Amino acid sequence: MKGMTGIFIALMFALAVSAGCVSAPAGNAPVPATTVVQEVRPHYVIGGDRDFPPFTSQDAPGNFTGFDIEAARWVAGREGIDVTFVAVPWDSIVPALENKTIDLVWSGMTVTESRQARVNFSVPYYSTNQSIAARAGSPFTVQDLNLGRLRVGVQEGSSEAEWVTDTLIRTGKMPASNLSRYPDITTLTAALENGTVDVSIVQLPSQQHAIQDRPLVIIGTTPSQDTYAVAVRKTDTALLGTVNDGLVQLMNDPSWQQLKEKYRLA
Repeated sequence: MKGMTGIFIALMFALAVSAGCVSAPAGNAPVPATTVVQEVRPHYVIGGDRDFPPFTSQDAPGNFTGFDIEAARWVAGREGIDVTFVAVPWDSIVPALENKTIDLVWSGMTVTESRQARVNFSVPYYSTNQSIAARAGSPFTVQDLNLGRLRVGVQEGSSEAEWVTDTLIRTGKMPASNLSRYPDITTLTAALENGTVDVSIVQLPSQQHAIQDRPLVIIGTTPSQDTYAVAVRKTDTALLGTVNDGLVQLMNDPSWQQLKEKYRLA
């Protein structure tokens, strides 16, 4: 009887296990797999002028520095996006934006009517004048410029080039042959120093930086007031909203004044 009882109990246990009535010990229970979801931050490429201090500059190893570079990084951190910087020739910067080589232009870009027809601009963040520089001791004056008597140097694709074209050449005050366009401010400043041009027209902070420790002086400004903003493609409305939100936050933060003081823009 004892043997039959043992067989009966064994059969009942086997049936219970096959029916799922017996649970495995708690210590051996399977642990559900944990899925780790990594946040994917939006990434954007910012195009800029490699030779436009104090706003954007690129050194020989390829590092970017400047007021606009630090501002863009601050906004990117606050808005939860990643950015990288690439140098683009200034006369090609808008086409590079349009063909999606870059996603933004953040490099002291002046808001002009011709550019507004092609890109959308953020809230403005800085205003300055177009300054006129000449060799120290030269007899040239702002009046000479306004009368079209001087050989003028500007950066290709700049708002200064637009001003000379619209104000002096198209009005017949100055022959087009008197205007020389240069790919960057360093080359332009060298042309002024060696006498290739009589005056250079560059926005004031960058002109001051370019002529420092050179036998060059600022003799005046044009009537034009240049306002800087960040440019994005017409179709990138969400990105424009992100930039605007970040810029407004930055300009209301103590960091903004600190940046301006650091780059002597206060």
